[in-house]
Amino acid sequence: MPYRRVATFLLLAACLTTAIAIARAADRPIAAPPTEPAPQLTPPADPADNDTAKKKILDPAHTKALAEALGVKNGVVNGKVFTLTLPRTDLDLNTLEFGDVPVEAGLATTLHVWRCGCGKYYIIGQFILADYESNDVLDSLVKGQMRIASIGPILLEEKPRLVRIRFQGEGEMPALIKTLADCYRWIGENRSRPNPIKLD
Repeated sequence: MPYRRVATFLLLAACLTTAIAIARAADRPIAAPPTEPAPQLTPPADPADNDTAKKKILDPAHTKALAEALGVKNGVVNGKVFTLTLPRTDLDLNTLEFGDVPVEAGLATTLHVWRCGCGKYYIIGQFILADYESNDVLDSLVKGQMRIASIGPILLEEKPRLVRIRFQGEGEMPALIKTLADCYRWIGENRSRPNPIKLD
């Protein structure tokens, strides 16, 4: 008889332990099965984007042709911009206040050129001119469809009188070279040289 009671007690204890374990397991969140991350789909590159990027790159042949047309040995490339600086070493400038003014004090024509995604070129520049050169250069700029931003003096009481012409424009490089070369026909020593004879 005592053995039956012990067996019953053990059986009840085992059932109670099992019930407690089942209850605890029911309270735990069920872990989701591990999943692999979804693959990242990269859209294919648009060929048009690559073509546009290539067209924005400065063409060394173009920049060299521009420099040679204006009589400059080389220019400076800074990022996407090609810059030409043409000092007015032909000018003997002085003022009542300063006396002689060195060329390095800003007496230089500067041209900044960069390229559009469509392949054409943009240009921003300024000419430093003697007053008697300004009208002819202005005519050449307008003829080449450049837009004039400003015209104004540089110093006070200087000899010779100087004028700064700021301009901007766009176009294919051959057209820009033609316009700028025509401007330089009227600047410095080029002004006194005879124009080439055109044979039709």
